[in-house]
Parts: sequence; structure tokens; C-alpha cells
Amino acid sequence: GNLSIFVNGYLPVVALLTIISILPTMFASIAHKFESRKTKTDVQRSILGRYFYYQLANIYITVTAGSIWTALSTILEHPGSLFEILGRSLPTMVGFFVTLLMTKTLAGLPIVMLRIPSLLRKIFLRLIFRQKLLTQREIDEVYKRETLISGFEYTNQLLVIVICFTYACISPIILPVGTIFFISALVVYKKQVLLVFVPEYESGGTMFPFGCRRAIIGLICGQITLIGYSFLRAGFLQSLLLLPLPFITYVTMQALDRIYVHPSSQLSLDRATQLDKNSMVKIQFDEDLYQQPVLAEGRIDPLPYRMGSTYKEKMDHGRTLGVLIDDFGKIV
Repeated sequence: GNLSIFVNGYLPVVALLTIISILPTMFASIAHKFESRKTKTDVQRSILGRYFYYQLANIYITVTAGSIWTALSTILEHPGSLFEILGRSLPTMVGFFVTLLMTKTLAGLPIVMLRIPSLLRKIFLRLIFRQKLLTQREIDEVYKRETLISGFEYTNQLLVIVICFTYACISPIILPVGTIFFISALVVYKKQVLLVFVPEYESGGTMFPFGCRRAIIGLICGQITLIGYSFLRAGFLQSLLLLPLPFITYVTMQALDRIYVHPSSQLSLDRATQLDKNSMVKIQFDEDLYQQPVLAEGRIDPLPYRMGSTYKEKMDHGRTLGVLIDDFGKIV
């Protein structure tokens, strides 16, 4: 009945989205424990690279396997017409990806805005633990602010871009759905980045070229798909005319790396001079400046059980002296 049609249509999409949401945690664990990556930026780059290539492979495996499965009986009866049958069945897989993008738009983005996992976590901790028995550090853990997980969020957007690149010419119906997703994502993530997410680390802008390069790789894959589809539909002249496109895109990507990415990885002399001129190092300079902080610190008073008036006086006194103090009362 209608229920079985609904389940058969949405169950594969929900299963795929569930697997996709679990993978970043697994990749982060591999980067931390197996590869022993030291910085958070390096960990996020590792997640972004592995997650992107997984999703890229998943897209094309779904397209190929779905097309073959749809036309399997016809292929078995007429093996000689394999390419022709694949050419006809390839556009039929666009329905799965339209459903996927609609699910991400109508379910995924509202979950991002409502922050349901964080809400459930807070409710659970409030119900299980009594706040008056918790230390200040434990209370801070309950009310900790969220941070943007670049390796996960970048790849979610890249997934939609690659799907649109792949089916833009084969089945243009994907383009309005992709447009609606990106307009909605702009509204949601603009609000989250400005009002919700708190930066936990600073990558110095290294994530943008990394993500931009993956987007161009997705464009190359979409161009190769279009060339292959044209060939399958006996468009040999069209395939020949489209053949230079992937090479032109690759050369453009290399030129962008050479002109923008590599020069920006090093600080310019003017910028370094400006930073030194406005730096507070000359105010705070001492003989222990270049030592590890843990080796240069003196006696440290323990944190108060609660952040009351004593804690506020300590913070205000530090700011009056022009010293930056973090949420735990330590000089930064």
C-alpha cells in the first residue's frame, strides 16, 4: 500500500544519512588515536578529505549499481546492448538524489537549527545530575558552547555540489532542488555561525582552499560523467568536443593553487611588520616568553568551587592590567 511505498522510498535515504552522520566520528577517532595528528586543524582536514572521497565514491557506486539493477533483466536478455541500456537507465537514478536533497533540506537543516542533539544532551544531564553537587568545571561542561565541525559541515555542502554537478546536464530537475537546499543552508548556517557556534581553534584560512579543491574535483567528476553519458547515448561527436573540459578544469585548479594557495600559506613581510608593531609582546615580554607555559608558570591558585564574586574580581583586575584571561582564570 501507500505505507510500503513510503517506506521503500525513504528507508534507503534515511539509512544512508545515518551512516553519513556516524562516519565523521570514526574518521576523527582514526586521526587522533591511529595517526596521532597533533592539531585540530589537521584532524579536520583529515576528516574532510576522507569523508569527501567516501561520499564521492558512494554517489557513483549508487548511480552505477542502481542503473545496472534497474535494467538487469534486460541486460541479461540482450548483453550486446549493455551501453545503450545503461545510457537510458542512468537518468532514472536522479529520483533517489532528489529525495536525498529534499530530506536534507526539510529534515537535516531544521535539525541543525533546532540543535536537537544538544538539547537532548542538556535535558539528560539536568535530569540525571543535581547542579548544586557539581563543580564549576562540570557545570561548564554541561553548558559548553558548540563549535563548527569543519570536516563534517564542509563535506555536507560538497556532497550536494557534486550531486548537482553530476546530474546538471543529465537530469536538470536536480538544479531547482539543489538551489532550494543552498538558499535554506545559507539562512541556517549564517544564523548558526554568527550567533551559536564559538571558534575553538584558528586554522588561518587553510580549510577554504582545501574545500575549494574538493569542489573542483567534484566538477571534474561531473564532466567525466557527462562525457561517458554522451558516449553511452551514441553522441560520439559530443563526447569528443567535451573531452578537453576535465583537463582545462585540472589546469585551472593547479593555476589557482600556484597563484593564490601557495603564496597565502606564508606570511608577507608587510603583514609580519604590522603584526609586530601592534603586538602586545613588547608589553608582556620577559625572559620566560619563549618557554613552554607549563614550565614558566609560577604558583597557581586553585579554581573556586563556584564562579562568584572572587572570580569576577580576579577577571576584572586582569583586564584592568591589560592582561587577557580565559574562562578558567589563566593568562593567555
